[in-house]
Order: sequence, then structure tokens, then C-alpha cells
Amino acid sequence: MCGRFSRSRTGVDYVEPLMTDDRYRRWSFDLGMFRRSWNIAPGTRQVILKPDGARLEFWGYRPFWAVTRDVPMMINARLDKAQSSTWKRLFNAGRCLIPADGWYEWVTERSRKQPYYIQPKASVPLYFAGLSSVATERRETSSAPASGTVDGFVIVTDAAAGGMLDVHDRRPLVLNPEEAMAWLDPDTSFEEATHIANNARTRATDFRWFRVTPQVNRSGVGNDDPSFSLPLERDDDSSNRASDGAHDKPRKHVADRRGDKAPDDREDGSDGSD
Repeated sequence: MCGRFSRSRTGVDYVEPLMTDDRYRRWSFDLGMFRRSWNIAPGTRQVILKPDGARLEFWGYRPFWAVTRDVPMMINARLDKAQSSTWKRLFNAGRCLIPADGWYEWVTERSRKQPYYIQPKASVPLYFAGLSSVATERRETSSAPASGTVDGFVIVTDAAAGGMLDVHDRRPLVLNPEEAMAWLDPDTSFEEATHIANNARTRATDFRWFRVTPQVNRSGVGNDDPSFSLPLERDDDSSNRASDGAHDKPRKHVADRRGDKAPDDREDGSDGSD
């Protein structure tokens, strides 16, 4: 699950590690697209990286079949559903990258939703594997979109492991720069792309996570601050200390995110599409 993330670096920081490949040296992009934010939520336009450069797209996807079956807008795509009719076309021709620094998850503690921030131990930019419907949808039809449909991007998620299970059983699929370039390459086949995803070398032990201020629970214009991704200054509960990725006794992750103050589980939705 990934329902909120941060992106606080300059655009060059995210693009430069990918410029070892000649084709990406010719990328066109506006550095102004990379607006810093520590509380990025679904339903907003965000910068993503596509084979031809950086683009602003809407975070969310709702194809026509989802409208007819009353399935809400999706924000994540499960890796284990890559073969489904919902996602296979986008895994083949809609791959993109979402630049980030870390993401948030919510854990039920003392009957309250406590946010945690997850970031790499090494101070490096992150590349979430993503899928975009925008280009493929526009090539396939020239008619106006059906009412209720949404074109945009989703973040690919995989099963969490090790100590990361303390905060959630799923996590964004994070690619290193080499994997990210191959994922983005239009010549990479569906089989090659799923192989990259299933064998990504970034592990739970490469991350750390810690409790952060509940102020991040609210999304919306104006509720955005660098302090949202910093550890709480005081944490009296020793069982909730920042983790270095080692596996401790799992805590219960939030089972119901449909309240107003934490993201919901709008992931996949493909169980009704095959």
C-alpha cells in the first residue's frame, strides 16, 4: 500500500542518476514540475518520469469497467496482479517512475491511527515503479472519456517483508537507478519488466521507519511541512522506537483506512475485472 509519500529534492537530484543512459540525457523536462512536498496525496497532479521525460499526471486511475461496476478510483497496482486484464496492458506499455524520498503508513496504536514515515537508510532518491494510462488511452481512442473515468498513474506495490511488516503488509515497489532505467525502456518486454519487478534488489533492510506527527494525517492544500517526515521529538513508548529494518514483534497495521484522516486501501481493484 502507498497512499501518501514525500518528494523534497530538486528535479536534478531525481533525473541525474538516470542520465548514464544516452536516451535519458535527451530528456525534456521543466524543473518547476518537481515542487517539493512532504504530504503528497492521491487525487493530485504529480510529476512522473516517462520514456520521453518528466510529465505532470493525476495520481489515480479509473477505467470504464470500474465505473460500470462501481469500483472506486485506484491508486496502487499489485505486482502479483500483473497478468490480470486490468493491468497487463499497462505493465507492457504504460510503465513510468514516480520520484520520491519516502512514504507514510498508518498503524493502529491505542485505538488511534499513528503515522509512520519510511525512508532509505542511505540518503538517496527513490524511484517507485508506476503505471500510467494517459498515453495508451489517448492513442486508442479519440472520443471524449466516459463520465466518471480517470486517466492517470498508479504506484506498483509488492508484499512487505521482515520488520517492515510492523507497519504494513505491502509497500511500494522501489527500483534502483539501473532497474529504473530498464523498467522505463519502451523496448523492455512485459516478461522482462515483471522479471525486473519480481527481482528488484531493494530490500526491507535498506529502510528505516519511525513515528511522525499526526498532522500528516490530513491531506489538502496548505497542510504540507518538512517536519512531517521527521521523527517525533519525544516518543515515550519504547516499543515504537525507530526501526533499522530488523524484524521485531509485528504491530497491527491499520485495517480500515476509510476515515477522513488516513488514506484508504484503493489498491488494484482487479479482482472483479477478469
